[in-house]
Amino acid sequence: MMASPGGYDVAALRADQFPVTRRWAYLDNGTFGPPPRAAAEAVAACVREQSEGGRLPMPWAGQLEHVRGLAGRLLGCPAGDVAFVKGSAEGIGLVALGLDWHPGDEVVVYEREFPAGVLPWLNLAHRDVRVRFVRDRGRHRFDAADVEAVVGERTRAVCVGLVNFGNGFRAPVEALAEVCRRHGAWLLVDATQAAGVLRVDAAALGCHLLVAHGYKFLLSGYGTAPCYVHPDLRAALRVPEPGWKTVMGGGDDSITDWTRLDRADGARRFEPSIPAIASIVGMGASLELLLGLGPAAVERWATGLAASAADALRERGFAVASSDRPGERSSILSVDRPGTDLHRLEDRLREAGVVVAVREGRVRLSFHGYNDEGDIERLLGALP
Repeated sequence: MMASPGGYDVAALRADQFPVTRRWAYLDNGTFGPPPRAAAEAVAACVREQSEGGRLPMPWAGQLEHVRGLAGRLLGCPAGDVAFVKGSAEGIGLVALGLDWHPGDEVVVYEREFPAGVLPWLNLAHRDVRVRFVRDRGRHRFDAADVEAVVGERTRAVCVGLVNFGNGFRAPVEALAEVCRRHGAWLLVDATQAAGVLRVDAAALGCHLLVAHGYKFLLSGYGTAPCYVHPDLRAALRVPEPGWKTVMGGGDDSITDWTRLDRADGARRFEPSIPAIASIVGMGASLELLLGLGPAAVERWATGLAASAADALRERGFAVASSDRPGERSSILSVDRPGTDLHRLEDRLREAGVVVAVREGRVRLSFHGYNDEGDIERLLGALP
């Protein structure tokens, strides 16, 4: 049996904040991370206040800035470097649509990346921007040398997922930052499968942009993704979607001189109008919970559960695709068993109250800080 994670009581957390655990051994946070009770109550209170109060004296403005600060704490960056976008594709799109591209420019991506990290670049084919792929070659991982072998004189950006959605590989982003510095390229990171369950420090990673959609490990539902944008990158970007909040003093309907509009300070310039208030309020409750638990404790517990499950599943005849190398592990575990119909297995597990997903032809288990050893025992007990 695993020791307690230290810093928080998992049983109390489950009972108080995660009603999903009353019914399910929920091991699919990589598809959707169920918001805690505090987030659900915060969203309901926000919408109820809007419904009952009508036009309020802008109480949401201060709350949005409070949540921006929480996001900055979780992502290891100043609040002013955080923009609220709708999803990871929109965050990546700030560069795809905002950079001054030239014919023959290149972007480097991992071939097994989530579509949000690939499609924005393929969409630039009409500008003769080329996508160069880091090939997987059946290893379910890559290293900095694999990326540097593809980077060339025309590389403008390298775009990777901090944790791969399919196999759980934690990319060597810190080493990639060195590659990008040597070649003068921007480093863009999709942390959707990491932020909230692994420690994420944008400054330590050395990236120029980092985005994480809230509906997975941030446990914040759909519609909001905090996006870190480094000041150097901000200075190089046009605002792809300008609106009344992208200028200084946004909301001043007396503006008449449209030739003298200064951009809003910080990353807020990429928010064209009022973001999804209720979604952000709910995210604030989830971020407060995660920060209160302690990112290091959450990471230690969730990755420990994934490692424990890997050992147990190997004994049941499963092959583990996820890397077990130090620094490459995450809370996502990808496994397969020859001769097993995995979709039928997924259905069987759900009937037994265990929620997993099948991704890239393997069973994917994705743990969070509220999961416990009982979830693993329930999984093992439901296997044929």
